[in-house]
Amino acid sequence: MPSTYDQLEPRAVWKLFADIDRVPRGSGNETAVMAMLEKRAKALGHRTKRDKVGNLLISVPATKGREKSPTVVLQGHVDMVCEKNASSSHDFSKDPIVPRVKGEWVVADGTTLGADNAIGVSLALAAAEDPAVAHGPLEILLTVDEERGLTGAQKIAPAFVSGRTLINIDSEDDRTVTISCAGMQESLLEFEAPRARVAAGWKGLEVFVTGLKGGHSGLEINRNHGNAIRILARALLAGAAKTPLRIASVDGGNKRNAIPREAKAVVCVPAKGAAALKKAAESAVATIRAEEVAGIDDGLEIRFADAAPKDAWSEKDSARLSSLLGALPHGVVAMSATVPNFVESSTNLAVVATRGKKAEICCTSRSSVNSSLDQMALQHASIAALAGVKCRQAGRTPGWKPDPGSAVLGVVKAQYERVFGRPAEVVGVHAGLECGTLREKYPGLDAISFGPDIEGAHSPDERVRVESVGRIYRLLAAVLGAMA
Repeated sequence: MPSTYDQLEPRAVWKLFADIDRVPRGSGNETAVMAMLEKRAKALGHRTKRDKVGNLLISVPATKGREKSPTVVLQGHVDMVCEKNASSSHDFSKDPIVPRVKGEWVVADGTTLGADNAIGVSLALAAAEDPAVAHGPLEILLTVDEERGLTGAQKIAPAFVSGRTLINIDSEDDRTVTISCAGMQESLLEFEAPRARVAAGWKGLEVFVTGLKGGHSGLEINRNHGNAIRILARALLAGAAKTPLRIASVDGGNKRNAIPREAKAVVCVPAKGAAALKKAAESAVATIRAEEVAGIDDGLEIRFADAAPKDAWSEKDSARLSSLLGALPHGVVAMSATVPNFVESSTNLAVVATRGKKAEICCTSRSSVNSSLDQMALQHASIAALAGVKCRQAGRTPGWKPDPGSAVLGVVKAQYERVFGRPAEVVGVHAGLECGTLREKYPGLDAISFGPDIEGAHSPDERVRVESVGRIYRLLAAVLGAMA
């Protein structure tokens, strides 16, 4: 590590961050880093405990004279997303991350940096150990496997923590404090129907919808980016209105938390109907490009290529599948009434994949209001029932409904303005934070989230702003002092 890295402030935070980054800790591979952090805590005389899923709790006694203050839980996750550039030979199972200072930022050498969330963990540990930071009793909760589905938080042992005030240090903009996040509900639909050979005199075509931007299905759902699966369905329905059409396969999207950028179908039509299909589908897409995604997804296009499918679903079942894909909802469902410009609820038609006689469809819904998740799940199940397809629902994580009257929010807002001379921006995030899950596990938990500036998280472009880490450390110290 360059010597300049050792000169960064706060020194204790950056030293901890460097120590953590030397230990491989991809999601599901946190054993070594947890052992290192537990050993370190015990050496400092702090009590520790682990639960069955691997979460670690470090109990830190109060500063002298603050023993009767309420216990505060400082929380972060130890796992990281492991992504690297194609040119990198880094092995995340054994190689340490190689951080370096680049101007006002700390970055990694061709890989994710792991500031999400090692910098939050480092801030919590450093503040708890700093004799200059006054605080009441602290519980430092370090969770596992957050990045793959909040597993550590979802499977946390009952009564593992005793504190009822939670400060999560996993936000990525030091201008804001977060008081809400989205829970997520996955709906998995399964279309199945017999297939028959394609008759002589029918022509096979591949239909491609491409050129869309896609994006994160939570953070970018309000940008109205086109959904390739929905657009493809509309193109096929337009074509089927002009000529008999059978679908051999339909595939689009590849991640449940991404807006689909591309989709394709293999279809067959009577040879004389091919031109009519193309004309109708092209017209439908042209209208969408001009009227619905103009200035947003101007690269949208539809292309065709010859294909030779051996079998396909019947015209009737093909129409049923196209109609199902056309009926499934996508986009913003509701905006928050308490947090300005915050998406409260949304749903994403995320993935469709053909496997033999089946087409499997994944839809992901998000909301900070749990009853809204229930409503969107009901909507998906109802559409599936009307279409005569199976629907099962899994992958549920709870939302975190905003509470503008939160006691910890009042403390943080006051200290933020005192430390920085300006008010904090109070926001919600339409993505997952562990606060929602932990609040469900521990009813009455008062929570807030903040953190330093991190850009490019989950990619090799990940970077954390040095000065911002110092700002958040000062804020955390002030909040702990005020609460003690």
